[in-house]
Amino acid sequence: MLLEEVELIFVLSVLLLSGYALGILAKRARLPEITGYIAAGIVLKQAIFWLGLMSDIKFTKLFSRDLIPINHLALALIAFAVCRGLRLEQMKQLGKGIICIASVQAIVTFVAVTIGVAVIGSYANLGGAPAGSFMNVLPLAIVFGGIATATAPAATVAVIRELRAKGPFTTTLLATVAMDDAIALLIFAFGITIAESLLTMGVATAGYGASRLWLRPLVEVVGSLCLGLLVGIAHHFVGAKVVGKVEMMTASLGIITFTSGLSMLLGLSPLLTIMAAGFVLANISRRNQRIFASIEGVQGPVFVIFFTLAGTQLHLENLFTCGIIGASFLVFRLLGKVGGARLGASIAHVKGPARRYLGLALLPQAGVAIGLMLVAQENPYLFAYRYVLVDVVLASVALNELIGPPFAAYALRRSGEAGLSRKTETSKTLGASEERYDS
Repeated sequence: MLLEEVELIFVLSVLLLSGYALGILAKRARLPEITGYIAAGIVLKQAIFWLGLMSDIKFTKLFSRDLIPINHLALALIAFAVCRGLRLEQMKQLGKGIICIASVQAIVTFVAVTIGVAVIGSYANLGGAPAGSFMNVLPLAIVFGGIATATAPAATVAVIRELRAKGPFTTTLLATVAMDDAIALLIFAFGITIAESLLTMGVATAGYGASRLWLRPLVEVVGSLCLGLLVGIAHHFVGAKVVGKVEMMTASLGIITFTSGLSMLLGLSPLLTIMAAGFVLANISRRNQRIFASIEGVQGPVFVIFFTLAGTQLHLENLFTCGIIGASFLVFRLLGKVGGARLGASIAHVKGPARRYLGLALLPQAGVAIGLMLVAQENPYLFAYRYVLVDVVLASVALNELIGPPFAAYALRRSGEAGLSRKTETSKTLGASEERYDS
């Protein structure tokens, strides 16, 4: 028993240090740090098996089952952090147009990926389903659709800073990516409960119980929102009594982890519960922003371990067999993002660059997508599809993190807003110099 505890501590240290090291290398190579973390996990896994350091059973136990709490903690922190910018007064300032674009592109992406993967997967014998069995593949396709809606705000923000972009298109893009992950978490939480219902009730093959199919997700969503409301109010009162930053971080982390565990114990969605609590917290009082800020200190190390651990779950030997599904996932996600953003802009009567290029800037994909993938992988109803889920999503994230930023940069340049921030700063400086000269 003591040996296993030592091994687990050693594994955590290796994940943290290797992820940190390759994250630095990726940054120096002008790649996203998350790419380095995932690469560290892949290299670590191959090195362990190549050197014969542990058996496959031992590896699965240490890197999967024993470290599952890390996945739940990381996703809880992501869900909580996403709510920081979801203040009603800010959303009103953004206007209905941006809300419409963000919502429509997410829904269109979900529908496009779900139908595309279900159709192609049924003819690719996905998960052992007979050829042509669309309904058998539909539950997994719904999960893929939910994961596909997520984007990577960090990558988009980095491109905007690098190009010094400024203007209406840039503002619309920032607002859209800020809301996108929140919408993605909602769609995924609702979608995975529908997938579970399809798999457990036999609807996929028997075609009955349509009313019961929607009842379970509805109960889970309503229950999660109600619990989140109570937790958010309680968290607000606790935060009002806590003064120090360390004390605030400790109390908030305890409440977040308690909420995640309690929601799982009650059969509710941890994602929706924590998001509801965070939303309430963000809108009760502006002072609660310090609660969100206090959590940032613990996120870094947890995320390094989380993404490196995700890399160890990739099965390189299965990438070829997952190629058809992976390709369809990438293609339909691209079509959904581009087409959905254009449709949303049309509905909201938004014209110009936002209608033509916004979708291309929404392709980067990272943390939230990996977190959702790991949640789906641990779901007992999706056990038969766990390898397909991991391989397709990690390959998609790696590729989208490489091609996504260049597409985002292309969209910003085509919008004509690249470099405007620098020009504005220069004109202000020149103006100030002229004023001093005239005086």
